[in-house]
Amino acid sequence: MPKLTLHGTAISPYTRRVIMTLYEMGVEDFVHIPVSPLTGGTKTPDFIKMQPFARIPVLEDNGSIIYESRTLMRYVADKYMDQGPNLLGDTLMERALVNQWIDIEGHTFSPPVMILVYERVFKPHLHKRPCDEERWKDGREKLSRVLDIYEKHLEGRDYLVGNSFSLADLTHLPFTELLPAAGAFDLIESRPNVCRWWARISSRNAWKRTQQVEPYEF
Repeated sequence: MPKLTLHGTAISPYTRRVIMTLYEMGVEDFVHIPVSPLTGGTKTPDFIKMQPFARIPVLEDNGSIIYESRTLMRYVADKYMDQGPNLLGDTLMERALVNQWIDIEGHTFSPPVMILVYERVFKPHLHKRPCDEERWKDGREKLSRVLDIYEKHLEGRDYLVGNSFSLADLTHLPFTELLPAAGAFDLIESRPNVCRWWARISSRNAWKRTQQVEPYEF
């Protein structure tokens, strides 16, 4: 059987999300091609043929091409369910709730995190421009309100859905990892339930391995 090929630098939180899913599912023999948008890798004719929107990551599987990181993690978790843990949910309701929290992460949790990271990390390091402190504060306030809801939801729970780790938890790892560099990790530490949840999910071996594929240098 042809190996899966994953295109996208592991510096990208989106690619990190897929790599961790592969490791969680016990997929070791995939091919990783570290395409980076920062060096024009997503603008080449060959890449545009695969991904006309010029974004990473992209997954090739036996001649078929799919993209969008949350779609890819679902695909990998489903394809390899017979050899790894069930990250999708055990029942119809659990599967719906896993998808619900994936959507919450994408539409509600990550947007303010991205503001914080852009202003304090990417803007000064990549674009050599100063942080917009007002925008950073606005992102911080928005994330604080979101995390208040997470804190309440995680009361008495180890994971966002059910009694085991799922994609609902996994999808939060790549952006939350960047909060210390963005000067906002105290928003996690100041909430006992969120802090406990973060400590649990970030200690997973698959995540530690993912971080070592391409460690951050900031």
